[in-house]
Amino acid sequence: MARSLTPALLALLLVACDVINEPIEPGNGPEPPPQEVTRNVLLEEFTGHRCSTCPAAHLVAKQLDNIYGDRLVVVGIHATNTFAAPLTPPAADGRYSTDFRTPAGDAYTNAFGVSFLPTGVVSRKPYNGSMTIAQGTWGSAISALVNEPAAFALHIAQAQYNAGQNKVNIIVEAIPLRNVEADHKLTLYILEDNVVDWQLNAQAPVPDVPDYLHRHVLRTTVNGTWGELAIPAGTQTGDTLRFEYPNVDVDPAWNGPNCSVVAYLHHATTNEVVQVVEKFFQP
Repeated sequence: MARSLTPALLALLLVACDVINEPIEPGNGPEPPPQEVTRNVLLEEFTGHRCSTCPAAHLVAKQLDNIYGDRLVVVGIHATNTFAAPLTPPAADGRYSTDFRTPAGDAYTNAFGVSFLPTGVVSRKPYNGSMTIAQGTWGSAISALVNEPAAFALHIAQAQYNAGQNKVNIIVEAIPLRNVEADHKLTLYILEDNVVDWQLNAQAPVPDVPDYLHRHVLRTTVNGTWGELAIPAGTQTGDTLRFEYPNVDVDPAWNGPNCSVVAYLHHATTNEVVQVVEKFFQP
């Protein structure tokens, strides 16, 4: 990852749950942020292809995504051995043979105390005293944050995908909108959208659905589970910080045109996500 610090470009910028019994195109340069920047929200949706009540939560996430658009970034984290691991022994028809788990997803499941599915974490900020909240409360938790003034402007300037080499070049830019009083980290995800696979669905006439559409699937992190220090305390308002991640590997099993980069800034101590953006791969 290469990082450079340059002067700011703009002087004017200012439902039931399943219980878990186990522990658990090239960029065209910086885009100037608008005069007033408000906070985007990250919804990390903990789910599983063998969780029969999770599809009801998927519908809630889709409704919220339709309401908020780019202001909300949804990430589907398939979690736990019980609900996200492949069937053992394998089924003859291949159902639930995909392993949707990721090391980062396992770490988040443990760190945030995920004890039931479906559940969600909204910008990693507790709501009503709890970090994990049921889908019926997601909308309230999101609306409490989404209109807040943002501490940072964040922009994915490039997510250039080379299908022949299975690589993506990523450039992220951040601008503090006030003097920074605490260290902040940057974390990048790669998601795959519209993954067709099996899903157990209590709402379906036949619960085992072979062609279910899985959305916003977390595939990997680019710079580690908890990211890396990007904006240290003491950084001044208006500085443009640029972070480059060249030649990031993309698993050839993933559908590149359906993949995206999610970038978010989070408080280094509390992990609260203060800004988040998403950009789909560009050829």
